[in-house]
Amino acid sequence: MQTEAHTREQQVLNASTVKKKQEPYWQMFLRRLIIMNVGLLVMAIGIRAVIGANMGASPWDVLHIGLTLHTPLTFGEANQLVGLPMLAVACWMAKSWPKIGTLINILMLGPYCDWIKPLIPLQTHWYGMVPQFAVGVVVMGLGVGIYIASQLGAGPRDWLMLSIHQKTGWSIRWVRTLIEVSAVIVGILLSGPFSIGTILFSLTIGHPTEWGLKWATRVFQPYVQRREWEHEIIH
Repeated sequence: MQTEAHTREQQVLNASTVKKKQEPYWQMFLRRLIIMNVGLLVMAIGIRAVIGANMGASPWDVLHIGLTLHTPLTFGEANQLVGLPMLAVACWMAKSWPKIGTLINILMLGPYCDWIKPLIPLQTHWYGMVPQFAVGVVVMGLGVGIYIASQLGAGPRDWLMLSIHQKTGWSIRWVRTLIEVSAVIVGILLSGPFSIGTILFSLTIGHPTEWGLKWATRVFQPYVQRREWEHEIIH
């Protein structure tokens, strides 16, 4: 009896085929889209925390705030306005269209920054300024790590940096420094909030960004890949 049952079971197994089936592409894309927007929102919180600390904004935000002082633009709109020509130059240098994540970065980061503004306090005393600035830098680095981990593409500033690097052969660190210094000089000319915090930000943002990218890559790696599952076919 046992021998017959075992024989039948073996015949069924031999008559079946195990195949791997991939999930629909849109499901993976939706997860990446959610992860990227979470990263941009976290990044916006960090940006606003640094600005609200009142110690000086990041180099790019010195420029963005400077623009708001001379135009009717909001901070978020200035962020978008600066990103557009950078996107155009990066496209021209790379001779390619931007990835969807680059466009999402331009479209969503600015509005997120404007929406978050009422929730972030503006500090006026050093005992509030220093901790809020430190938290803001860490949170911003974490946000950058999360949105990059979504694998939908870099932001316009990062893409411009990479395009210049590939076109000229200059090292990334010098290209990034050149772009950041140019932004902060224009921002200072527009009376943007350049101060000690701007320098501290430039010296420290790399560390939480690196940590944030490593953490986010480890945590979100299973969600940004296209999933497969085994599908048994009985003949």
